[in-house]
Amino acid sequence: MAFTIRIYETNEYIYSLLKKRLGSFYPDAYIVNPCLEGQDEDDRFSDFTKVIYDPACINKDDIPSTAASPIRLTEDGGIIDCSRLISMLLPRADVPSVNQPLTGTLTAVIPFVYSDVRDRFIFDLESGLSEADYNIRLDFTSRLRALWRGSPASNMTSLLKDCKSRRFMPEDILKYCNMDDSGFLTPGSCKNNDDVYDLGIERSTALMNHASDLAHSRQIFVNVLAVVEGFRTADLPGLLAGCDKVFILLPAKNASEDIGARDLITMLTKVLGKERVSVRYAEDFAPRSEFDDILSQRSLAV
Repeated sequence: MAFTIRIYETNEYIYSLLKKRLGSFYPDAYIVNPCLEGQDEDDRFSDFTKVIYDPACINKDDIPSTAASPIRLTEDGGIIDCSRLISMLLPRADVPSVNQPLTGTLTAVIPFVYSDVRDRFIFDLESGLSEADYNIRLDFTSRLRALWRGSPASNMTSLLKDCKSRRFMPEDILKYCNMDDSGFLTPGSCKNNDDVYDLGIERSTALMNHASDLAHSRQIFVNVLAVVEGFRTADLPGLLAGCDKVFILLPAKNASEDIGARDLITMLTKVLGKERVSVRYAEDFAPRSEFDDILSQRSLAV
């Protein structure tokens, strides 16, 4: 069903995130912004039009009367809840499930814990990814924090360098990957300790965008898990824009009371939507013998 979504939002960055998020659930929708693109959008191919408006940018009464029941972008606390928007755009029977996408998923893990706790969490998380044709792990970390070193001919450095080529396609990510001991396809670590950061945020963002396109492709069923460490807080919204789920791993429940952790959680929740952000704690993960057998064969940095 083709329809138009008009989003009245003057912040171009917020609009771009909304367009990417809503577009993943409604790929047949025409998503436009009259505030940035003008009012003369052609919607003659649409069956109907839905309007989302930011009250900080436009009054509800100023929206053209042809729009039926405009949807407020933010809740009372200023939070943008994409799950609420998704459920209000179409009749309930036609709404795609937020928890069960029609394609694979892109999941990010932001750990503030020891690497063995981080990878124990990922090991548990992998059990829910078994239905895909491929499960891919991308370590946006220093070389010291990557779980698997991989082969010299296939590594994260090469993938980051090549992903900005115009000829690079999302499915090309698979060409850089080998199977690790835990069942993920992965390019492994970078060649040098800090290549992820030295190559610049633009390359990591480009690779994450390709990973999102691959995970949400209808041609192949792929789940992608990205481990994200050491980036500037201001760079995270753009880096994580295409993710279906973002997990923040903290060492203990009282760590969420730290002002830095609280600000990060609040910022990501506001930008990405509360349905996409979850907080987990190291104390919730008891050692597992199967995974500990895997770790015993390697030396991990903390």
